Amino acid sequence: MNTPLDLYKAFVAGLVSIRDGVLAKWTRDNKWPAVEKNHAITELLSSLSCEQREVIAGMLEHARDGGIHDTLVFLNDQTCLNELKLIQNGQELPVNPFDTTLYYDWTCRVHGDAWPDEE
Repeated sequence: MNTPLDLYKAFVAGLVSIRDGVLAKWTRDNKWPAVEKNHAITELLSSLSCEQREVIAGMLEHARDGGIHDTLVFLNDQTCLNELKLIQNGQELPVNPFDTTLYYDWTCRVHGDAWPDEE
């Protein structure tokens, strides 16, 4: 059975695992789905060099990371200030178990850092 700390770590790891969004890949490969709503995007991307598409893909990745980070800031604030509880498999996930914030823990795992209890 997983402990609450194991579930917390798995929650953060799950968010790290979804960082790579499809939009950056589509931009790099210049292969957005051929549907009407994407016409302007495909037209723009077709006019760009590989290097320019790479810059835009990087911007999309940065925006996605920012969205995940901002969501974690909100969740962390809600757990600390408004008693929001994250419960999985009937177990409450700990709040800031390493005396760091949820978004800091995510950022560290994104950069490949080990958990403090695993160093």
